[in-house]
Amino acid sequence: MQCQRGFTYLMLLWWVAIAGVMLAAAGRSWQLDARRARDAELAWRGEQIRRALETYSQAPVADGVRRLPLELEELLEDQRTGQTVRHLRRLWPDPVTGAQWGVVRREPDGAITGVYSRSALQPVRAPAGVNSYAAWRFEVTPP
Repeated sequence: MQCQRGFTYLMLLWWVAIAGVMLAAAGRSWQLDARRARDAELAWRGEQIRRALETYSQAPVADGVRRLPLELEELLEDQRTGQTVRHLRRLWPDPVTGAQWGVVRREPDGAITGVYSRSALQPVRAPAGVNSYAAWRFEVTPP
């Protein structure tokens, strides 16, 4: 009976060590899954804003001069024609930072041509040549 002392304690220590290793591996996997989900959400939201900028710039207006918005809020309620047109239902925050998007502005008039994330982190999946979220731009060609 003397040689069996501590066997249960030793097995409990092994079980805790193995469980810790498995939880660490699961945590890395969950973290990678969360980053992939943020990348997908960034791509979806950015593309929605890009499309809204495109429809805003192509919308017929009373004076005949098509332009891009000066603020992103103009995409929510466009009243240039006298009727309210919603190019975007809501203005989502940047899914990576949770804050406002960075805006790409055209030089002469300050019109918004696109958006980007302000995060300097590296995305998991991104278009070729993009090595940070801030370099991933969702832009429209100006009219």
